Amino acid sequence: MKELKPVDYKIVFELMVDSDRSDRKISKAIGISQPTVTRRHTRIDKDVITGYTVIPKFETVGFEISVLTFLKTKRKYQTDSAKESALEKIRDWYMLQGCVVCVMAGRGMGWDVVCVSLHKSFVDFAAFMRTQDAELSEWVVESQTFSSDLTNGVVIKPFHFKYLAALNPASRKGL
Repeated sequence: MKELKPVDYKIVFELMVDSDRSDRKISKAIGISQPTVTRRHTRIDKDVITGYTVIPKFETVGFEISVLTFLKTKRKYQTDSAKESALEKIRDWYMLQGCVVCVMAGRGMGWDVVCVSLHKSFVDFAAFMRTQDAELSEWVVESQTFSSDLTNGVVIKPFHFKYLAALNPASRKGL
């Protein structure tokens, strides 16, 4: 699949609203035939979708804390090959951490990596941070966290991908 067609965008965004719906229901929602949806859906699954998942009420399944950890790494002071090696070591470490939802390199406010994690308790979070600080000390200069209480905290907008459906490029083009 070289380029997404407007119908592909419609299908992707319908799946983001509810990935459990049948192709028949998706076809009714976007106004095209079910066989077309099934054919395009198969291609999209292969070339566009990285996976399907459930988004639970995190506090209900045992998580009390959501944390953003901002990191400053030594990567900017290294040569290209050393940067790649450092990134690989950091990636390998985070891939083994079950509580980590996502880690991305980027830039802003002096930080160059951000980690999103969920923790069962403050004790669990503190242990994670101690381990992270100890095992990544060769590559990480500094870290800061922003935590949210999932049990009693104020949720302004809950985490979900369905909100992105409003950004569907196909619908903005009137297709």
